[in-house]
Amino acid sequence: MSEPPGPHTTLEFYPWIVVRFRCTRCRRYGDARLAKLAEKFGSQETMAELIARFHATCPGRPTTKSGRIVHDRDMACGGYCPDLATNPPPDLPPRMRSFTLIKGGAGDMLPGEAAPAERRRRVGGDE
Repeated sequence: MSEPPGPHTTLEFYPWIVVRFRCTRCRRYGDARLAKLAEKFGSQETMAELIARFHATCPGRPTTKSGRIVHDRDMACGGYCPDLATNPPPDLPPRMRSFTLIKGGAGDMLPGEAAPAERRRRVGGDE
């Protein structure tokens, strides 16, 4: 898959092991393993549906006294998935994202033969 994942990407084609959820309005976050999400919701669940599930469990959603949810855009959950529309995997450190070519090789770094040992002489003795 050469293009980055988007809201319509299913769990079957999601490229990373961990699915991360964050909220812009509060400090709520959640990380879930891809295999566990596919087992629980099925492999055809899209990222948009998972984000909607994250919105539905928002503890700051306003409700009326009877328990009905108030649909107010100003109080809406700011949940999102930070890994959507990004190319490099988030679970790799920056150094591991690409290989670095080093000039030379093992022949340049390791000696072919052991260096001859230097003989020491005694000081003050006749030889």
